[in-house]
Amino acid sequence: MRNPVVQRQASSEVCKIFPGDDDWPSKGAWAQLNDTVAGALFIPVPRAAVCHSSWPHYDPAKCEDLLANWNNFEARVSHPTDLIYTYFQGDSCLPDGTLNASTSCTRGGDPSYVIRVTTPEHISAAIKFAKKYNIRLIVKNTGHDVAGKSTGAGSLSVWTHKMKQIDWLPDYQSDYYSGAAMRVSAGVSLKEYYQAAEDRGVTVVGGECSTVGVAGGYSAGGGHSPAGGLFGMAADNVVELTAVLPNGTHMTISSITASELFWAFRGGGGATFGVVTSITVKAHPKHMPAIADSGSQCFAGVYPIPEGGLSWYIYSFVAPNMTIAQYDALMAPYFNKLSALGISTTQNTTFHESYFGAWRRAFPEIDYPYTPDPITTATGSRLFPRRNFEDSALLNQTLSAWHKLIDLGTGFIWYTQKNEAAPGISNAINPAYRDSLAFVILSGYYYPNSTVEEINSVRDMLTNTLVPLLKEVTPGSGTYLNEADVREPDWQQNFYGSHYERLLSLKNELDPNRVFWAKTAVGSEDWYIEDDHGLPEVQTGRLCRKA
Repeated sequence: MRNPVVQRQASSEVCKIFPGDDDWPSKGAWAQLNDTVAGALFIPVPRAAVCHSSWPHYDPAKCEDLLANWNNFEARVSHPTDLIYTYFQGDSCLPDGTLNASTSCTRGGDPSYVIRVTTPEHISAAIKFAKKYNIRLIVKNTGHDVAGKSTGAGSLSVWTHKMKQIDWLPDYQSDYYSGAAMRVSAGVSLKEYYQAAEDRGVTVVGGECSTVGVAGGYSAGGGHSPAGGLFGMAADNVVELTAVLPNGTHMTISSITASELFWAFRGGGGATFGVVTSITVKAHPKHMPAIADSGSQCFAGVYPIPEGGLSWYIYSFVAPNMTIAQYDALMAPYFNKLSALGISTTQNTTFHESYFGAWRRAFPEIDYPYTPDPITTATGSRLFPRRNFEDSALLNQTLSAWHKLIDLGTGFIWYTQKNEAAPGISNAINPAYRDSLAFVILSGYYYPNSTVEEINSVRDMLTNTLVPLLKEVTPGSGTYLNEADVREPDWQQNFYGSHYERLLSLKNELDPNRVFWAKTAVGSEDWYIEDDHGLPEVQTGRLCRKA
């Protein structure tokens, strides 16, 4: 008798085809795909398989090395399937700190096959294969992803990490922009991007963490940056891009060649309209000229401590455009106020000749010792408009909401920065970002061995209590889709704002069958992960269309 799930699929195509289904591609079909992509197709192995005797890759020596580097994020993002947040993979194959090789290790939410793509033709072949066999397709570069968008059980993964080309274009010319530019391929990391700019004596707009990929979800989601107050968000700096669309066509996308796509790819979210193969971005002078607005970015946080009281930090204050004396003058009223309140502080101010040096000091690479019980983070966030800090009544309400978070035992971090669009810039970045002055990020914590009930308790607290406290004092605002609550009930409005209907119309036109799908991406609302075991954001089940 045929599997009833498969029979249901064959008759109505409710779900994507999954391993074990009768219609799953044959070994011959996979072999033919491998020939098409010149041997770049492979079956991935969980990174921690070397620690588990149930896998032929078991190797105690390699396991010890893995444990030593498990939390080195540079090592993690170079793996074809590993994510920064393994929760979305189901935490299905973790190393055991006791070197107990008998513990469980399964594929969980990992893809079934991966293509190590190096050309647009490889990506086109992957798309056509996924469409032909109705299997799920995902896209991954580094896996620096707080929403699980770059993993999925039973999928074919387009792994762009090896696309490392960086071109220097000193005299880029187009109707949209003329000047110095850099073209970076899909696999370039922030660290590589900044280094290339430093080598050319220019500044480019990018994020904080070295493990972020530049051309993919970061820029597609808007991309906040320490330099954003001066030069705009990452998407504002994209002057041209190339991408493979859901029909398998590779095209150059600009304000001239495809204006609607150009608008959507810059702010409308990753894994939605196609696979970006490169972006061309503005390159700004290394030594920044003085301007009326300082363009600084403050990154700070406050947390309750078990002994009572609060722990408060300014993690970084990037002030491009200022001398130390100018910075000290800017901050003097603030530190004087702290002194008057009897609060002692320690500060360390360093002048850097370039943005690259400041970034490298302020945001070091992430590498900390292995622990058998690493904390898993659930994220929520909110953009705070300028009016919340200029209107005295709203300011009091804002501070009251923040106090309530502390009273509930929740700390938070925030970025203070202006995010206005420069004249002539039109893209799909959430309009709420343009009027915001602060971006607040909340976190909930649990462990990989937590029960479903424990995990849902933490995540429900974030979704139903903590984030709503921030919404109450920011009506009509929204948040940054790349660092938001994956369970946000009104994500269409809060992630995309008034742009959502326009983005959805384009999505339905380009990709009606959802070749590209990711949770909370444009057009994702009619699909879900089956057998999610009560954790709807975990990617360990098959992808199905809602009835």
